[in-house]
Amino acid sequence: MESAATDGVESISEMISLATDTMWRYLIDRDELSASALLVLNRLHREGPMRLTALAAAESASQSGMTQLVQRLERQGLLERWSDPDDGRASLVMLGEAGQRNWAARASARTRRIAEWMPTVSEDDQVALWLAAKVVVRVLSQMRETAG
Repeated sequence: MESAATDGVESISEMISLATDTMWRYLIDRDELSASALLVLNRLHREGPMRLTALAAAESASQSGMTQLVQRLERQGLLERWSDPDDGRASLVMLGEAGQRNWAARASARTRRIAEWMPTVSEDDQVALWLAAKVVVRVLSQMRETAG
């Protein structure tokens, strides 16, 4: 019989896998942007402005690949580059106004889709999901911090 720790790790792994699959398949619109572009927008939304080299490293991308992606997102008005106040030779990549609106619209659509599904879940399970979500958000945030 499996230990509680092993079962817990496997359950958490399955939860993250299902959540990720649900997110990419049902909760976000990928019509306009690639997965790489959405991940970059997500990182910049959560972490704020970054140097292109740091962004490439954080996304495990080549600097030339990240440069091309950032340029494409700049042309779409989603990202902006500003001079780094700490080093005028470098620039910081950040969400532009259109990128912020895009992010807010995607978050709103995600919330709306979840709200549409919730009536199909029993009231007891809704409460359990809410409580579990509070814990999961806290723990995943800690995991992100230690991974970064």
